[in-house]
Amino acid sequence: MPEVQFIENRIQFHSYPFKASRIYPDGSVASEDISEILIARCPPEVRLKSDEVLFVSAVHKESLERFAKRYNIPIVSKVDTWSFICEEFLDTVLLDEDKERVFRLLENEGLDRSFVQEIRQFLYYPMTIYNSIMWDWAHLGLYDVLMAISGQFPNGDRVKFTDEAFHQFYWKAMKLAMNERNR
Repeated sequence: MPEVQFIENRIQFHSYPFKASRIYPDGSVASEDISEILIARCPPEVRLKSDEVLFVSAVHKESLERFAKRYNIPIVSKVDTWSFICEEFLDTVLLDEDKERVFRLLENEGLDRSFVQEIRQFLYYPMTIYNSIMWDWAHLGLYDVLMAISGQFPNGDRVKFTDEAFHQFYWKAMKLAMNERNR
């Protein structure tokens, strides 16, 4: 997880892990460039007006919340589309009715069943390898997907996308995340 500092009206990121990001590897964002913050996400998210999601370690949750309040940045809660897409990769057994519930939920978010199946198929190998190391049974989301396809975990070089493929996927993933509805 990248280290961050809150310096006046900016969030400074150090060693940001995703090459496709506008702040890679050591960039910052000003408060006026932030559209909203999702404190309750795992990890918390900073969403930019330029349609990019940045991730902040949960250890900085309180500082991030104070920063948002100081600069009147909305703290919002949204449907976590990526966590529902990734539910299939959790280290747990899902019943057919649970799978159907998730499909209906995603359909309510504008993602049809064939799209969800296609993206899950696309992510199957990297996410399966990633979670065979992480053993997460509770939550996988956009951050985990990006870590998996960038190969930034033990033995991740086996599933790492090329820089070009990662860049293309990164911005498609950002678009999907930025279209999430408020709860």
